[in-house]
Amino acid sequence: MALIDTSAQYLVLAPLAGFPDVGAKAAPSRLKQLTARFLAWRAQRETIRLLNAVDAATLRDLGISDIESQVHGDPQDRMRGYDRDWWKRRR
Repeated sequence: MALIDTSAQYLVLAPLAGFPDVGAKAAPSRLKQLTARFLAWRAQRETIRLLNAVDAATLRDLGISDIESQVHGDPQDRMRGYDRDWWKRRR
């Protein structure tokens, strides 16, 4: 693995030398990912705050028994089941 100096003059010359452009493509996509995750987290937090302000009878009428599970999803959905034929599949 080669070390690339990330000073300004080498970033300008890196594409000419055959190295990938280090700063141009990685930063905007990473920034977009972080921004999207932050905005989704804020939306979930605000949804929980709003649903906590609603009375229990209204939540029951809406079919919501657990606010956290409704907002974040059922924890059972995130559990991976056992696949007894895992060894037959090649990756």
